[in-house]
Amino acid sequence: MSVNSTIYDIAAEAGVSIATVSRVLRGERSVSPATREKVEAVIARRNYRPSSIARGMTSKTTHSLGIVLPKLLNPNYAMIFTGAYDGARRHGYSMNMFPWKSLTDQRSTPALLLAERRLDGVIICLEYLPPEENERLMRSLQELRQYMPIVLIGCVPAAFEYPTISYNMADIARSTVEYLVGLGHSKIALIGGVEADRDDLRRDVGYRQGLEEAQLPYVDSYRAYCGGTAEEGAAALDQMLSSLLPAHWPTAVIALNDLVAMGCQDTARKRGLRLPEDLSIVGCDNLFCAPYLIPALTSIDTHQQLLGQKAVELLLSGETRRENAAWTLVRRDSCAPCKSGEPAFRTAGY
Repeated sequence: MSVNSTIYDIAAEAGVSIATVSRVLRGERSVSPATREKVEAVIARRNYRPSSIARGMTSKTTHSLGIVLPKLLNPNYAMIFTGAYDGARRHGYSMNMFPWKSLTDQRSTPALLLAERRLDGVIICLEYLPPEENERLMRSLQELRQYMPIVLIGCVPAAFEYPTISYNMADIARSTVEYLVGLGHSKIALIGGVEADRDDLRRDVGYRQGLEEAQLPYVDSYRAYCGGTAEEGAAALDQMLSSLLPAHWPTAVIALNDLVAMGCQDTARKRGLRLPEDLSIVGCDNLFCAPYLIPALTSIDTHQQLLGQKAVELLLSGETRRENAAWTLVRRDSCAPCKSGEPAFRTAGY
């Protein structure tokens, strides 16, 4: 049999999980005699020679950590990595970055792909996943946990029972509505996110709570779902405005993130709206560009670098706690008190 057999091959032929094969290789007593005999027979038949990685991935310290990020080109995730990298270095560890597809690739076993790197632990940044992918991710996490500690960060649903530092997006959205209501706004739109998301900590929950607390109605036309890019934000606001009479246009927008907010600014200008006199906009993440936009963007500072650092601390501590990530509303020029009357238009045709 080929000497290039892998632990995948052994597990598949023996009809067991790769974790069971790993336990057999380590000589653990938790494997039943019958299962051990079956696995060892396949190992002998294939002339399998496990590497030091396969033999000791859970028993040896490599001083190497990993972080899995959803979108490597988004500055938000770059800042999280920077914090995690700095935190790891302070403790004498290296930090490896992996793209999200390393956990969702249908053609591979995500747990083993990370385990074979001989990491001492991994931080996984979550964003919304459809239910079928959520289930697959949970299975991958359960398998991966047999090899190394895991810490989850970002927007983590309560169903994921792992050490976690998570943003309460419902609280953020509720507080943002409260801020805009305090400026006199009553027509407040929420742009971005996924309609199918049903987690209790999602923005929609807080958005509705904020409106209810202000005794304002929830208006379907003021809720637009879209992805997290500037182009998607621009298109979502443009579609929203096209569907409404100008007198009913929102006077304030809460954007999924700063990129979506940038797109909303662009659409507003093209529609002839003055910023912030006719439309106030709040972003999220407080990216490096937020203070330099015109007008400077009011944004939720999610302290990404601090999040990365705290995730490393939690990972190395071995604690299993769940905690809320810090955030701060940074007020800038993109928000202003709502003026009475209809918006002032400078572009012909509106």
